Amino acid sequence: MDNFQFLNDYKELQYTIMFDKIINLPFGSVGYCAGEESAFWNQAMVNQELNQEQLELIETTLKKLKRQPAVYFENRSSLNPLKEFLLKNHYKHYFEDCWLFHLGVETNIERFGQVKKVLTERELDIFLKTFDACFQKGDPQNPYGELGDYLKMAEKVWRRHQATNRIEYFTIFSEDEPVGVSTLTNFKQIGYISNVGSLRKVRGQGFGKLVTLYCVDLSKKRGNKYHCLATEEGTYPHEFYQHIGFIKKFSAACYLKK
Repeated sequence: MDNFQFLNDYKELQYTIMFDKIINLPFGSVGYCAGEESAFWNQAMVNQELNQEQLELIETTLKKLKRQPAVYFENRSSLNPLKEFLLKNHYKHYFEDCWLFHLGVETNIERFGQVKKVLTERELDIFLKTFDACFQKGDPQNPYGELGDYLKMAEKVWRRHQATNRIEYFTIFSEDEPVGVSTLTNFKQIGYISNVGSLRKVRGQGFGKLVTLYCVDLSKKRGNKYHCLATEEGTYPHEFYQHIGFIKKFSAACYLKK
């Protein structure tokens, strides 16, 4: 699978999770999220250079959805002319995903019994409260800040998909205390890992590593070929995942017009 095909499959993976609409264009597609206005979840994805007419179609499509124009693409040298074109049209670099993949090699499952899948409303409540507590302001290991409305979206998504294994939430416990969380989304042989976090008071005890590798192990059992996640280079999570066996395959950039 080439990188653009992977990104297309990932976009489909997020349909009904983060993307409420995916609008196909002759040269790419536009993803739209009703509950989140940022370009993280409202963007056109392309794999080629654009002309003025194509860029105007992207801008018109996103403006009709009351979203800022944004273009997401693999950050490779052959698309450098696209970057220059966007910069000339008043776009600026907004963020860059570094796509990391785990080879799925054998992992130590000795403590996997501490990880529990969310199956009930009570367990969902525990997960959400723990998730919220893991992502707070002023945390040097958390570049994302507080969850805000994303927490409500996470609750809504679980209710929508709880009957299947499309998306699975996990809480990790230290004895009887919930201390960390993670999420695994399964689609088209992709096991996408996200929402990994642990309470500050237990950092350094291996809970983040454990709950991440649990998702890798389960992704293999679900029959997925790709066990992956996205981070931003230069952040603590990026370094952390590389230390536990994830390898960078490529990066993808988003340019936003303000």
